[in-house]
Amino acid sequence: MARRFPLPLALAAALAAVLFPGCDSFLDLEPPDRLTDSVVIEDAEGARQALIGSYTALQSRSYYGGTYLFMGDLSADNTVHGGTSVDYADADANNLRAGNGAVEAMYSRLYYAISINNHILEKVPGLTDLEATEKNEILGEAHFLRALHHHNLVRLWGDVPVITQTIVSVEQSSQVSRAPVAEVYAQILDDLAQAEGLITNATQTTQASLGSVRALRARVLLYNGDWAGAEQAAIAVEGMGYTLAPVYGTLFSATATTPEDIFRVAFDAQSYNDIFYNYRLRREFRVAPELLAAYSPTGDARRTWNILTDSQGRVLGNKYRDTNGRFAEVVLTRAEALARQGRLAEAVVQYNRIRVRAGLAAHVLGTDVTSEDEVLAAIWNERRLEFAFEGDRWPDLVRTGRVPTVMGIPATAALYPIPQRELDIAPNMTQNPGY
Repeated sequence: MARRFPLPLALAAALAAVLFPGCDSFLDLEPPDRLTDSVVIEDAEGARQALIGSYTALQSRSYYGGTYLFMGDLSADNTVHGGTSVDYADADANNLRAGNGAVEAMYSRLYYAISINNHILEKVPGLTDLEATEKNEILGEAHFLRALHHHNLVRLWGDVPVITQTIVSVEQSSQVSRAPVAEVYAQILDDLAQAEGLITNATQTTQASLGSVRALRARVLLYNGDWAGAEQAAIAVEGMGYTLAPVYGTLFSATATTPEDIFRVAFDAQSYNDIFYNYRLRREFRVAPELLAAYSPTGDARRTWNILTDSQGRVLGNKYRDTNGRFAEVVLTRAEALARQGRLAEAVVQYNRIRVRAGLAAHVLGTDVTSEDEVLAAIWNERRLEFAFEGDRWPDLVRTGRVPTVMGIPATAALYPIPQRELDIAPNMTQNPGY
């Protein structure tokens, strides 16, 4: 059994701040977070601490701790801006600029996280004081996390730089350029293959596991339009013993675990996220009328859990605890892959599992849905209701080509702008159309 390396999250956060100080840009010509050859990973303990730092990077308020989740609903039709942030107001209006601070923060944080994993993958193989199983586990988890970060980049920005080595010089920084989406996904799938061959833990939830590797592969193949591959990957995940939690609300407990959890970015009082603050206290975001309408069927347990009407009549998001990768997404991935292959009856069976868990009546093929388009629309609606406020709505609209019809904006607005400071530093970088 591979060793796990638990440390209190507060210590992990402090460690990451020391080993990997904050940066403005992963391409900064004078990067203050440059990872040297001697400071970070010299021995087994350094490798363990660097791995902890790589998970701490996920907790950033520019990543799963806030902005990455907020933008995925705010750019779409799930939430509307009601606060004071100009950056978020521009996202709500689909009027992003290359200098948008929220976009810059996400982009930099994702490449910062990748830099940690690159350093692990470069240094750990040469360590002599790590037992082979533990070394492989560390390397496998780093491959998984690098795949996750690149996937989160490509689904918002399209073509992006594929960074697989530590950038340590001005020359390297200036030569960075964007890779086509197909090349980015080829790297992601390669990292996932490497991870699967190295990780031994099957189902741990707060670190990468074989289950999380296979679940991410299912998602990536769906994004790539490999319907048969996505179906088989989803079947492989279910074959590991994951099941839907009987009660939807238990998925978001800060302490409870469920048979549905696959990968959890955990928070506590020391390493907390901004979700509750921005949805409930500051009320930076409000629930969009379109999302309320989508929850119209009575008895949907997800509406009860996800949406709160306060004493002043304001409709607020209420899903604010730990960030989860869970089996429900795998079920809906399988449903969509089946529908795309014309196997509608099987697809309906799969997404009905989600409906029934939510307290809704199962759909009947030929009555409630009759065509492939209707089945796909039903699946996408379940994804919207199931994952509201988790940042998936905008990527779903983008990958399915529905941005112009749902949002009423040009297709060129589907991709976020590359931050201007990245363009200024690397002359080979190009901007997305429309910015």
